[in-house]
Formats: sequence, structure tokens, C-alpha cells
Amino acid sequence: MNSQKNEIPLLLGSLLITGGILAGGYWWFINGRGDSNTTGGNNTNTELSEGNKNLVALEAGDRPAFIQAKNAGVEAVGRKKNAEAVTQFSKALQLSPNAPETKIYFNNAKIGDGTAFKIAVAVPIQSNLDGSLEILRGVAQAQEEVNKTGGINGVPLKVVIADDAGKTENAIQVAQVLSKDEQVLGVVGHYASDASIAASKVYKDMKLVSISPVSTSVELTKLSNPYFFRTVPSDYVSGRALADYALQKIKRKQAVVFFNSSSGYSQSLKNEFVTALSLGGGSVVKEIDLSAADFSAAKALGQATSADVIMLA
Repeated sequence: MNSQKNEIPLLLGSLLITGGILAGGYWWFINGRGDSNTTGGNNTNTELSEGNKNLVALEAGDRPAFIQAKNAGVEAVGRKKNAEAVTQFSKALQLSPNAPETKIYFNNAKIGDGTAFKIAVAVPIQSNLDGSLEILRGVAQAQEEVNKTGGINGVPLKVVIADDAGKTENAIQVAQVLSKDEQVLGVVGHYASDASIAASKVYKDMKLVSISPVSTSVELTKLSNPYFFRTVPSDYVSGRALADYALQKIKRKQAVVFFNSSSGYSQSLKNEFVTALSLGGGSVVKEIDLSAADFSAAKALGQATSADVIMLA
């Protein structure tokens, strides 16, 4: 590890937490809930970019003028023409000020080849574009605010964007690549709990700080990784809040739970709710796995009538 790794405590305090909170805040504002299990995407290659690659093809919709300016900026970065890249990204942002990938690339291009602290943000662009864009907006805002106030001890911040496609195998690849980059001081991500769990093991071995804005699985707590943090409550808190609502607010004691056994997030939230409901004097009369090979929607709805509340995990 080079000397910059010693800056991790400072960066964690002044940036990663801020970036994580802002990213999570944007995501919560749009979605109004915790972590989700995002799967899908066919690309198992590692996708990273500081501005030399366009990872979000249509972040501002199908607007030719914006796309042309952004692509010109990306091309300029590839040719190491930072001044030209700043001009082109600026044009794109005038057309769509809320385009987060472009804003991050714009901020990076202004730094150019100068000294900078670098963090990464890992999101599932291929499988969950909307969620990824909201997290990127929080990170872009944090980066812009840090740099406008003179950076961290006078050093500006660069951000590298990584697309893990919401897949555990991709998350591991991303974590391995980022951990080997001596300049990367920390990671905001990942998105889905399954991806965060997979990547966390790599970050722990490599002693790289990561902070997830939206991963909620209690399994992340059980990993005992001193380098992993998150800005949202775990499913332990959410499950108990849901059980308390059922028992105390709407006075319902018998529940049927729908969940997805292939999702670590769904399993985690389901388990915490079932435990909390039982401890509070209620009971779960049926657990229905939506991913089961013999799942029948009609049959499941019929079974749900045996309870007075349905919980969807």
C-alpha cells in the first residue's frame, strides 16, 4: 500500500460517509424503501471509467445534442485532451444539468492529470439503471461540493465509476480490480446486498474501505468486516419495524409472508420479520417462496386468506 492509503480515515470521515448518505438519500427519495436484490445483465466483464468510457448510454434520454457533446467529451478524455473534455462535458450539462455520470466526468476532467484523491462508486447500471443514476447523483453532488470548497486538505477528489451489473461474480471482479489500484482509497457501493456481501470479502482481505448506501442484509453485519460500513438500517431494524406496525398499529397477529429464496435481501428481511412477529406474540402461518419451481399465484392467493396480513419481502 502506498502512503495515500493512510488517508483513508480522513477520506472516510469527510467524503465516503457524505457520499454514501447523499447517494442513499437520492435512492430513498425515489424508491422509498431499502435494499433490493438486482440480478440480470449478461456482461461478466469489469466495466470502469473515470471519463474515458460511456457507461450510461442514455442518462438524459434520447437527446442527440446531449449525446453528441457527452461522447465528444469521452473521446477527448481518451485522447488526454482534458481542456477539450471540460468544454464538451460542460455543453452536455447545459442541456441536462442533472446527468450524474457526465457531471462526475466533468469534475474529473477539470482535475486532469493533477494530484487527486480517488474513490470509486460501484452500481448496477446494466440491471438497474434508475437506481444507479440516483446513487451517482449523490456521489456527483458530494464530489462537486468537496472540490468547490478546496478539496480535502487542498487535494481535489476524483471518482471512478464501476458497473457490477448487480451480479455477484461481477461485484467480485470489480472489487478485485479496485483493490489492486493503489490510488483508490475507498468505495461507495455496492447496491444489492448479495453484491455487497461478495465484494466485502475482497475488500476485507485487501483492507479497502467500502460504504454501501442501500445494502441492508444482516449477513453483512455477520461478516465482521472492519472496513465495511453502510448508511441505512439493516433488515434487523426494518423487520422489527414492520412486525411492530402489524402488531401495534393495525392489530394483526397472523401473517402470510411472500419472499424470494434466491435473493439474499429477501431472505434476510423475511427472517427478521418472522422472528420479530413471533417474539411479539404473533405468528406466520405460511411462508410462500415466489422463486419455487412449483409456485402458483392462484394457489398462493388462496393460502393467503388464512391470515389477516400479507407481508411482501
